Amino acid sequence: MSENLHCWAHNPKQNNAIILFVHGGPGSHSHYFKEWLQRYPIYSEHFGWISYDQRGCGLSAQTPALSHQDNVDDLIAVIHRLSIRHPGFCAVVGHSYGARLLYDALKQDDAIETKAVFLGRSLRPDIPAKRNFLIDQILMKVFQRDDYATLMQEVEYDIQNPASLWSAKQAFRDKLKHEDLRTLFYWSNFQVMDEYAAIKAQTELQESDEVFKQITGSIHSQSGPDEVYDFASLKQDSLHIMGAGDFVMAGDTYTAPGDNAYTARIFSKSGHYPHLEEPEPFIATLERFLLHRRA
Repeated sequence: MSENLHCWAHNPKQNNAIILFVHGGPGSHSHYFKEWLQRYPIYSEHFGWISYDQRGCGLSAQTPALSHQDNVDDLIAVIHRLSIRHPGFCAVVGHSYGARLLYDALKQDDAIETKAVFLGRSLRPDIPAKRNFLIDQILMKVFQRDDYATLMQEVEYDIQNPASLWSAKQAFRDKLKHEDLRTLFYWSNFQVMDEYAAIKAQTELQESDEVFKQITGSIHSQSGPDEVYDFASLKQDSLHIMGAGDFVMAGDTYTAPGDNAYTARIFSKSGHYPHLEEPEPFIATLERFLLHRRA
């Protein structure tokens, strides 16, 4: 991997099958998942895991300028490096923004042969921005009706253009008094939600708002509102897992396709983190997918 990217491996049973995990964000890091692996042996029963912190995140080197394309290029380089160094390297798992990174990397470089798993990723790139803005509006309507009415008069935005939501979202976020309740829109399993929150509270590494702004801004400048993720068009074998309770990614409206172009699953008792909220179904689904051979 690049010397500027911090990476780690977790493989206590020295398994031959190696999976690369690409964390979400932007601006987050991989160490929440590392802690989760150490707490729950089920994930490492048959797999070894490798992950890394994206540019400017976690323990990776800080850099003054960041873009989504930089992260795509990094992921492509990491995948090729692992393919050479680890004969058992068999899949890349991307969560949330990490799934977006993985999709764009596979579309850009069709020489990549490893299997791909997408977790918590809507079928349209514009959905997360719209849904996150809607969460803030909902909380305002419930708890701050006067502030909501004032802001709706003051802010200008075009809901069909996610890039235009940035200033409006900031205006709402600056006034929001119950931001902690946003978490409820991400989870279905409250026990897992609380444990994950405890891990985040105990982790010394911070998430970066500046990285989030730079990466999100670069995505909006590159993406139009009508784009969709065409998972079926990927050359690589692909598995797409959504949580039905994932409000941010529109899991409530997600319907797995009826054809066999790619594998898609909906987890009924998960939100944005199906790999954490339903570990047994996740691992079982992952094992079946990795054993599958495309006809």
